[in-house]
Amino acid sequence: MNEAVGLLWRSGLKMDHGTYALLLQECIFKKLYNKGKRIHAQMVVVGYVPNEYLKIKLMILYAKSGDLKTMHLLFDMLMEKSLISWNALIAGYVQKGLEEMGLSFYYEMRQNGLTPDQYTFASVFRACATLATLEHGKRAHCVMIKCFQKDNVVVSSALMDMYFKCSSLSDGHLVFDKSSNRNVVTWTSLISGYGHHGRVAEVIESFHRMKDEGFQPNYVTFLAVLSACSHGGLVDEGWAYFSSMRRDYGIQPRGKHYAAMVDLLGRAGRLKEAYEFVVNAPCKEHSVIWGALLGACKIHGDMDLIELAARKYFELDPENAGKYVVLSNAYAAFGLWDSVAEMTSLVDSVQNGSEENVAIIKSNKDNRYGLDSVVTHDGVKLPCCALPNLSSFKQNFGQDAYDQLDVIGIDEAQFFGDLYDFCHEVADHDGKTVIVAGLDGDYLRRSFGSVLDIIPLADSVTKLSAQCEICGKRAAFTLRKTEETQTELIGGTDVYMPVCRHHYVSGQVAVEAARMVLQSQKVITRR
Repeated sequence: MNEAVGLLWRSGLKMDHGTYALLLQECIFKKLYNKGKRIHAQMVVVGYVPNEYLKIKLMILYAKSGDLKTMHLLFDMLMEKSLISWNALIAGYVQKGLEEMGLSFYYEMRQNGLTPDQYTFASVFRACATLATLEHGKRAHCVMIKCFQKDNVVVSSALMDMYFKCSSLSDGHLVFDKSSNRNVVTWTSLISGYGHHGRVAEVIESFHRMKDEGFQPNYVTFLAVLSACSHGGLVDEGWAYFSSMRRDYGIQPRGKHYAAMVDLLGRAGRLKEAYEFVVNAPCKEHSVIWGALLGACKIHGDMDLIELAARKYFELDPENAGKYVVLSNAYAAFGLWDSVAEMTSLVDSVQNGSEENVAIIKSNKDNRYGLDSVVTHDGVKLPCCALPNLSSFKQNFGQDAYDQLDVIGIDEAQFFGDLYDFCHEVADHDGKTVIVAGLDGDYLRRSFGSVLDIIPLADSVTKLSAQCEICGKRAAFTLRKTEETQTELIGGTDVYMPVCRHHYVSGQVAVEAARMVLQSQKVITRR
């Protein structure tokens, strides 16, 4: 896809409708939204006017990327607004958390005489579930029945979720009973729905029925079951389900599963056991687990453990103001109003100065400042993760912690051979912002590493230069101060000298000439 988009830009030619449609569909399918926007930009640059079909494709692209302004602009440009375009519009607003607007456009679509389909209803039921508007949800369900729309897994699950979240449990179960395409998703929707209302017996019964009918639970199913055990005080049963995840189904428990177990033990008053469980957990560096322990301590009033859990909780995610609110509520529960005031002050400072979640990666070849930190040119020390390759980052960092990241910085990027694949995956697939710092050439001005390979992926490129050590002008060249000739030689001003073009003198020639003079002087002296 990168090669295709790059070729598109370099050619400067208009493609036909079919080519643009295939490229946009690939971007939508693979969630390469930035690439899709570049294709749209190329259309504008070469003066290509998309037809109605391509406008809808672009609408879907922008809707899925969350750019509702551009999505709606494209919708308004349509000469004839089809059901597909209305579906993209409604889904875009619902997915962005603007459920009321999504519903209003659903009713506007109906007023325009269009008959909704399964995609329309899936969005409408999700909106009604979030807003807990049972009346609107039932109306849409009636319309679906009148339209003779066949149910599918997505629609059935959304409809069940709507009824359960609107506290209409009998209707939710009725939808499940009438579903003709049951699978693990519909079963999990049923189990989660009962769990949402604390109906522990129904959760356990449904879980075993699902297994009896030959469906394998997934990690979401187990999360609902563990949460139900927690609310029902079923400690032994919770332990049994937790143990069976890996043993019987090969499912690796995630941070939220461990947090559910901590909550289960905490609610039962087994705080010491909960603490030991956290300390020995393989994902103990996930703040959600310590948050669960902090909540359990609040229930039972163990102030010593509250302080300990809070310290770790904040250490793992200090910019999350919600953590301070949790601790503030814990202090308030025990009348410690001075501590409440302190937490309130901290919340204000965190909210006013909050930053995005950032992780920094560097090569483990660079040990100048240790392997756990990088140091900026102005002396600021920042924590980092030192790795031999980028492909091991997710495993080392942890999936839950990775999901919370907004920005990933890569220092000394020229040492990573898998730089292109990593940036492509993280930026284009996972939607992270990736900031790469590295050399594009070695001291002999030869291409170095894979930094140049990622330029086609970049939204922007900034080339920095130092000052010439000799004259102070802009230095775009580097000379080595040592006799080492290997390509990879890590060092700072003790090893490298930035120089301007005038003082570069054909690369390393000046340094080599100086060495020859010095060497000849040594020979003369010896004689």
